[in-house]
Amino acid sequence: MKKVFLIIVVALFSLNIFAQSKISSNNLVGFWEPDKHSSNMVFWLDTKNNLQMVEFDTMDGVPLRLLSMKIINDELVVKTICDEKNWEIESTYTFINKNTLQCIIKGPINGLITYTKIK
Repeated sequence: MKKVFLIIVVALFSLNIFAQSKISSNNLVGFWEPDKHSSNMVFWLDTKNNLQMVEFDTMDGVPLRLLSMKIINDELVVKTICDEKNWEIESTYTFINKNTLQCIIKGPINGLITYTKIK
């Protein structure tokens, strides 16, 4: 019975790993909307094919100041500052599927947000 349970756990874990898309500049491009109050995001490629991003508050539209953005393994790690509150925030994004990102937020506020690609 233990072997059957172990095989099921390993199979489910493997399916979850292969179901996730890899983070790349091309699959991030677009407009992303959160499942709760947070910030909207827009990603695009500049004329040199570098990934660019703007993140703005869903309530008042105030943009966050981007400090850094790095793709590390299969995660996008973004550091921003909310100037109104003087908060530095680190957000780590991973793909759930090609139109869904999961974000872990660390800073003065912590949490988990799911983003959906709108366009």
